Parts: sequence; C-alpha cells; structure tokens
Amino acid sequence: MKSFTYFFILTALFSIQNESIAQDIELHNFYKNYWKMTQRSIQYLKKGEILVDSNVSSDQKKQVFHMKVAAVHPKKCSKVLRKLSLFESYKDWISFIKSSNYNKRQRLLTIKANHTLLPYPMVVHVIVKRPKSPGIYPFYFPTGIFAGLKGEMVIKDTANKCTFFSKSYWSGKKKLPDFAVELFSETLTQIAGSTLFRKIQ
Repeated sequence: MKSFTYFFILTALFSIQNESIAQDIELHNFYKNYWKMTQRSIQYLKKGEILVDSNVSSDQKKQVFHMKVAAVHPKKCSKVLRKLSLFESYKDWISFIKSSNYNKRQRLLTIKANHTLLPYPMVVHVIVKRPKSPGIYPFYFPTGIFAGLKGEMVIKDTANKCTFFSKSYWSGKKKLPDFAVELFSETLTQIAGSTLFRKIQ
C-alpha cells in the first residue's frame, strides 16, 4: 500500500512538473518575437508580476521614449477581459487615476492622473479599441506631453493563461528629464497592472 502511495505521489509530481515545463515553453514561444525572456523572467511573470522596461534618451534636439510591458494572468482571456475592458472603472480601482471615461464612438479613453511621481496632474487621451477578446490593439496619444506616441497591445491565450505584451514609442521635444520619465512610466505602469490583476482574481 505504501509503495502504491509513493508511486501515486511521484506520478502526480512528475505530471505537474511536465505541465509546468510545457507552460514555460509555450510562454517562451509567445514572447520570443517581442522580448527575449530568461527562465527567471518567465517564472516572475507566472507569479503575476508585471515586467516593465522603459528607456528614455535625449540630445539637444529631441527626446526618444521606448517602453515594453509583459504580463501573464492565470485565468483565460475571456474572464480577464471582462474586467480589464471596463475603462470607466479604472478610477475606482487605481488610486492615482482620478477619473476615467471612454467614448465608444471615437474610441477615446480619457484619464486624469495625479501621483507624487508625476511632475503635475496629467490628462491623458488614448485612442484605443476596447479589448473584449484576444487580439492586437493599436493605441495612439493624440494630445498631451507625449502627443504622437504610438504603440500596440497583444493579448493571447497561452498555456491556459492570458498573456499580454505591449510596446510603445515616442519622440519629440524634451520637456522632462530622462530619468523622471523612466521612473514614473515604469513605476505607475507596474502599480496599475498589479492593481488590475488583483481585481480580476
């Protein structure tokens, strides 16, 4: 009886390990076209953490901003997007967002934000389609300090999880120090992403 119990436990552990390895491979395959992920990064994402990489450089003429974001939610996208697509509720969930409204016809998301890391309260306009299903969602900032910023968000069911990747790019006249843009863009993105993920649990 004991030998059967040990065999059952070992079989279960082996099955779990194989499933985890298979999930890691699927996640690597998803991200390989967007971001070179280490095994440590994959494990970090599987724990529900948000990976953000913001790079800002400037010279005397212009400032250039690149940002990448990756996240993995343990639930399938059909469940995750039910809440993630509720732009109007962001003001109730994320502390530094003071108001959030969405114009369906214009596909215009308007967010008013205020945080100690921001140089001043900001109004951010984003043209983006409400994400209701997996796919690729381009976005654009028509106004504001980063007017002209372009990017896209990729959402896909991978390894029975909802995977996210977002990239954005902007170049223009320098208005803030490079380190300040890197700091608030990375920190506030992580705060917002982590808060939204907790709401979806």
